[in-house]
Amino acid sequence: MSDPSQPLRDGLERLGRFSATNRRTVFSAVAVVALLSLVVAGASVQMSLGMELYIDDDSQTNQNWQEVKADDSFDVGNNVFVMVETNHLYSPETIRTIDRLDQSYADSEKFSSVTSLADVVRRGNGGTIPNTKTGVRRSIDRVESMGTSAEALVNNVNPDDETALLVATYGEADVPDANDQYFGFLPGTAAGFLTDTVNDKTDDVQIPPHVDVTVTGAPVFENAAFGLMLPEMIQLFAVAFAIIFTVVFLVMRGRLRHTWKVFLPVGTALVALVYMLGMMGVVGFNFNAIMLGVLPIALGLGIDFSLQLQTRYIEEREAGRQPVEAAAAAARVTGNTLLLAMATTSIGLGALLVSAVPPTRQLGATAAFGVIAATGLSLTLLIALLVHFDTDEYPAERQATDPPSDRASTATDGGSQSTAEQPLFERVVGYLADGIAASPVLVVLLLVASIGGGATVYHDVSTTQEMLDYWPDIEERDDLTSLEETAESPNVMYLVVEGQDTYSPTTFKRAAEFESAIEDHEDVNAAMSPVTAVEMTHGGIPRDRETLETIVDRQAESELMPIGSRAATPNRVLIQLFVADIEGKEVRHLIDDTEAIADRHLSTERTAVTGKPVVNRNVIENVTSGRDPMTVLSFGMATLFLMMALRSAREAVLLIVSVAVSAVMLISMAMYGLGIPWNPLTVATGSIALGAGITYGIHVHQRFKEELYVHDSTPAEAMWEAMVQKSRPVVGSGATTLFGFGALGISQFPVLANFGIAVALAMTFALVTAFVFLPATALLLARWTNTYKAV
Repeated sequence: MSDPSQPLRDGLERLGRFSATNRRTVFSAVAVVALLSLVVAGASVQMSLGMELYIDDDSQTNQNWQEVKADDSFDVGNNVFVMVETNHLYSPETIRTIDRLDQSYADSEKFSSVTSLADVVRRGNGGTIPNTKTGVRRSIDRVESMGTSAEALVNNVNPDDETALLVATYGEADVPDANDQYFGFLPGTAAGFLTDTVNDKTDDVQIPPHVDVTVTGAPVFENAAFGLMLPEMIQLFAVAFAIIFTVVFLVMRGRLRHTWKVFLPVGTALVALVYMLGMMGVVGFNFNAIMLGVLPIALGLGIDFSLQLQTRYIEEREAGRQPVEAAAAAARVTGNTLLLAMATTSIGLGALLVSAVPPTRQLGATAAFGVIAATGLSLTLLIALLVHFDTDEYPAERQATDPPSDRASTATDGGSQSTAEQPLFERVVGYLADGIAASPVLVVLLLVASIGGGATVYHDVSTTQEMLDYWPDIEERDDLTSLEETAESPNVMYLVVEGQDTYSPTTFKRAAEFESAIEDHEDVNAAMSPVTAVEMTHGGIPRDRETLETIVDRQAESELMPIGSRAATPNRVLIQLFVADIEGKEVRHLIDDTEAIADRHLSTERTAVTGKPVVNRNVIENVTSGRDPMTVLSFGMATLFLMMALRSAREAVLLIVSVAVSAVMLISMAMYGLGIPWNPLTVATGSIALGAGITYGIHVHQRFKEELYVHDSTPAEAMWEAMVQKSRPVVGSGATTLFGFGALGISQFPVLANFGIAVALAMTFALVTAFVFLPATALLLARWTNTYKAV
């Protein structure tokens, strides 16, 4: 094999020399771009919250959901529950308290409807609340006797003799700017605004001492959980950065004569983060639960590239080169490796673009840009800094490892055994290199076993099936669990029926047949719609349109069973399905069953099933739907690129299999053993492992080839030198990402904690494969094939 094309190396050398000799120009240009990036990011990048972020805007799922929520349409979809618990539930005093709460929420004009036990009592008693407990019970019984839907409604607002539920429904909401936090970085949400509204209105009502009131529901819980996320992430990122700096300091202090110079690669990586934030502002990306993970990814990989170039610069200076020449040489040799690693890493991260989860796609694109920015800054800003702060502290003679040919002793078929002049870190790596050179076949057998074991359990790693399991154990979660255990129908799904003549007796009769059929489903307690309201009021579907429309318009004003305005949706009818407490794959079965029954009874109309359970289920399913395509695409594209860049299929396969594939399989085994599930974040672990692992592998492999071709070393000597010289910067950068992500492992959010642990495992295994599996496989290729024969 021959070295990569000289024109590229010549161009990198010229770039390095230019950066070293025109430092003021480089500093000025970098500062201007950084300032512009900060301005753009500060003006446009925000923190986005809510589950709608995790489905495509253009998807049918999102369009159906937005149609139901729109305030000029049905204006429903979200429910805040107020749980009233007392031993005197049916006393007139308690019912009047519930009525005051009902009226207080309705008066806020923030909800499309408010339904409560007080509405049931009024409906059963001619519009008033009885003065006796017996009268209250009789009123409730009268409403229950009106039909199965009315009975289900009563059971939902009065699940037991000590509990009543008020259901405040809303679709969209205009959130005042006053609800923004952190100077507008965290915009107010409808869930937060309306939760605060309910809490304030509850405080305005005088509650008897024997009545306990709890505000709960999915919006309340999500608001509380999301509200904790940003402050926690700020704290965790601060901890992660402190750990990253400490690790880099400890790893590099044995290589730097002035340890303060560890700031140079770290500072360069931070500037790359600033550029990345500017890119987010330009393309319109915001931070969210997934995108917060891009910060440690980009910082870790950025530090890796900077450390590689700084280490090579030091090596060239210790070899006797002057600062500008050392910078040019480092850019020529290491710059070529950095470009190769950058392209491969970007391809691996770019494969996340095929994910069905939008924030995962954004994570891939943003992290890839961060890697590209880090590469460019390493070859310009870092070189300028290294030369600018070079105080000529390097002796003229080489102080690093002696050339392999000059070592004191050499094993028969292995690397150097004399490492006495090396620091402890390098000595340990040297012993590892000697051990691998002595038994490469044994190491390769371990590689094969790792791949086989990981492939066996890869699809057995569980997937988080409930959105609730993404979030922390907080008081609001306990309240929501209590609601789900108490309410007959804590979930609502919707069927939108659209046609040319929807408000007609013919369509209503077929819709009634659908409702009758869906209510036979074991997970559906009742259906409620304009059709239901007409049947309850008229005793059936009237034959003439005028009567039907009159009943619908009258019922639209009802407080007990509001059905919305016919004028707002003249060609559409909304059927609400009150659903039992189901989760996981049961939700998908219900969705499929509902669609099948709708197709059977409403075949001439367009029907669409939607609702929060449908949206949440779609997010869950998207997690695994893109996992395998992302993995296959990232590995396939990376392999093809490496084949072209290295001009060798063997070397490309060597890097992909021995480093990336083996790391992913080891991660799968670890996730399976530790019970870490796939979720919207951990599903990206494979691409991250590919990007980071290939980067580490390329550094070792390219240095191995350099020693073979330039210094004419034997394969064992070349690998020894490559592992020793690359150990400190590669392990240092790997450790920064490992421990940086490890900080996420202490998050109270399972979705983030699992991600932190998974990526920490990925970095660990990427380092192991790059320094164990890759060297052994490369040595066998060098011994048994002509892969590394120069031409």
